[in-house]
Amino acid sequence: MNQIAISFGTFFFDNVFLTPPVIDAGVVVPGAELGFELWHSFTDAKALAGVTQSGAFGVELNGITSGTLYSFTSIPYVVSLGQASAVIDYKASFDFGTGSAYTFSLSASVALVMPERIDWSTQPEMSIQYLTEVIEAFDGTEQRIALRDTPRMSLSYLYSMTDEQQYLFDNKLATATGTMLVPLWPLQCRLSRGISPGDTRIDLIEVSAHLASSETILVSEYDRHEILSVESVAGQAVTLKTMAKNDFSESAIVVPLRIACPADESNSTSLLRGFDQHTITYDLDETQIQKPATVDDFERLNARPIFQFRPDRSKDVTTQYNRLRETLDPLIGARSIYDRARGAVKVFGQTFTFFTEAERQRFEDFAELMNGAQGEFYIEGPSQAFELSEDIVVPTYKFKIKSSGYTNFANSNSLAPIAAIKLYNGTTIYRTILNATGNADGTETITTKETTAALKTTDIETIVPLYIARFDSDEFRYIFDTSEVSTITKNIRQLLYADSAIDTKGTITI
Repeated sequence: MNQIAISFGTFFFDNVFLTPPVIDAGVVVPGAELGFELWHSFTDAKALAGVTQSGAFGVELNGITSGTLYSFTSIPYVVSLGQASAVIDYKASFDFGTGSAYTFSLSASVALVMPERIDWSTQPEMSIQYLTEVIEAFDGTEQRIALRDTPRMSLSYLYSMTDEQQYLFDNKLATATGTMLVPLWPLQCRLSRGISPGDTRIDLIEVSAHLASSETILVSEYDRHEILSVESVAGQAVTLKTMAKNDFSESAIVVPLRIACPADESNSTSLLRGFDQHTITYDLDETQIQKPATVDDFERLNARPIFQFRPDRSKDVTTQYNRLRETLDPLIGARSIYDRARGAVKVFGQTFTFFTEAERQRFEDFAELMNGAQGEFYIEGPSQAFELSEDIVVPTYKFKIKSSGYTNFANSNSLAPIAAIKLYNGTTIYRTILNATGNADGTETITTKETTAALKTTDIETIVPLYIARFDSDEFRYIFDTSEVSTITKNIRQLLYADSAIDTKGTITI
């Protein structure tokens, strides 16, 4: 009893409001601008006596600092972090002469920019790592679980520095603390027209998927650069949040930026007194990952995607045969060898070369769909499976092939369960193999699950085995020769105990 009731009007009327009063911006880029608004609910106009700032080194407050403010009128303010230090703890107190100040607080961490051009004489590398746990049973069956939702990404660069760049870069690297803004130099894009001061849109010749997903980009031309914040990307046009301050010609490049930390150890080699080379690995911040949206347009067979990337035949395609065995050697008598699986597990070592960034991004999308090395897919073997010995004249489940050893199909799990018949007209026909038997004339008869219509041997380009497989490891390391040409080497493991016909209606012809 006898308590004073508190209502909405108690707080709303005759008060000053800051929206928002506190901003925790996290990691920000140099030159970033953050805004807030001030208004009051007094019935009469109030006089702003002044603004007291703390932690304002390198921070600039843009807005009214004194004068008459009318009620219910919003006054915008912008805090510019032009030359701010690494850690920002900024406060602005607005004094209305009522005996109390109304305070706005801003905390942030400014990332150090690394705009220096890299040395392409040593190929830069981009590594994307997943975390996949492999649980393998005694008989060779396995279960894989991806433990990381987003992959870990790292970059390895070489910097060559001469003259005054040498000690400037060395001092910068030695004294740097906290996070950095690192350009993805291999994923740079070119301008279709120059940039003028005041532009809020830039046009590119091509847009990489990583640049389209970036919030911050770097425009670099020789020894000049500028950091720009991205509002949106539509087609080949990039809309900026703020106006460009500098002018750049068409020879400038646009590079996506990522928040990262340098590795615990980096190396420098002094070849001459005035020439140094720095090798640095950056680990991108996983809490602020920016990855492109995955595009899933891959053909599927039996609910599994088909691996449609052709290996670089200028480099050897290797095949390793791993046998699952239990060997007992009691040191006396003969050894006892027990085969845990019929046949050998094949591991294909293949190198893929991408001549455009779109091709590399397509491979990255496929790896993302597989969660690194968890998913199963179909892959063509590096050699032929067999050849038809005669034409197929009527629809049939059986056809004759030349002697190829497929008669061991029932005795081994190593032979491919599906054959891909590639025709010269660009069509690919997939057939599930049930069994194979030998004939007296030395040929073999293949029995398939699906019927095959009339088919001439002269129309067939090749018949390749189609294996069920997984990536052997969950690390994808791309090595860039140029901003367009890149390579990756992967080991792909055949699966022996996977069901090859999950969906009997899934066999497709493309």
